[in-house]
Amino acid sequence: MPAFPYADDLAEELASMAGEVPATVSVLGLAAPEQSAVQRRLEELVLAVAGPRDGASLETVTHQDRTTVWLPGRLRAVGFHASGSMTVHLDMPPSEDLFENDPGDAELTGMLRAAGDQIGLPSLVPAEDELLFERLWRVKAAGERRTEPSLCRALGSFRHYVRDLPVYGRASSTVELGASGGVTSLSVSTRRFAGDGGGARVAEPEVRTPAQAAREVAARVAESFAGMEDTRLTPQWFRFGYLSLGRRRPQTLLTPFYIASIRVQSETEVSAHVTAVPGCAGRFSPTLNLVPKPRRVA
Repeated sequence: MPAFPYADDLAEELASMAGEVPATVSVLGLAAPEQSAVQRRLEELVLAVAGPRDGASLETVTHQDRTTVWLPGRLRAVGFHASGSMTVHLDMPPSEDLFENDPGDAELTGMLRAAGDQIGLPSLVPAEDELLFERLWRVKAAGERRTEPSLCRALGSFRHYVRDLPVYGRASSTVELGASGGVTSLSVSTRRFAGDGGGARVAEPEVRTPAQAAREVAARVAESFAGMEDTRLTPQWFRFGYLSLGRRRPQTLLTPFYIASIRVQSETEVSAHVTAVPGCAGRFSPTLNLVPKPRRVA
């Protein structure tokens, strides 16, 4: 649909995608990550992923914004002080531990769930929270000649749920596996960790209706694309939940948001734009706009 003249239609279509939302929702306080706790969790995660070390010692370096841990010749891991997020990458060439064939969605998903359990991913979040499998991806490659792509890695994402609401943003956790079932990379980007002392309810505000939030999204998008009459906007999804602001940004509260994904198509570009608007009114409605300014091509 054209961008500006049909903002009302865009809002109506978005609102119809939201599904049921609660009447009220908890605004939760988050504990500020302690640098020592980030390092401890990172080292524990490294040991869980690496397995037997054959006498090798961890090498840890602390920077202003992150802690880096190496297991020489085996892996590199980073913990971010602002959020507590962690990444682990094994030193394994992408051409090793390839799948001979694709075992199918059910088996790959089972492998990823089992790997997450073995590493202890569910235990990283508080007992009242959940870290649930969300989606499966396949990483494939092919040679120079025309051959069927080979399955190189299975990649699964997990979503953190707090008080039965999903925490959107980047994937809460990802696990990448080779054919042997061994982990080749891992990430954890949850805002709440077991034993961190956070999670106190700060307030219980009323939730804005999907129609109210959708109108704000449509107004923002219309402003961003004003004057670009050839642009067509197609809603992809509209969701309600908490929002994590990213692993390099500190965050003191989990507050509700409506998040929209909109496909943007013009003569010069096709892209997906994401914008988030507050899910409640009042002082717990921070301003956040994830829609970048569109490129204007002369």
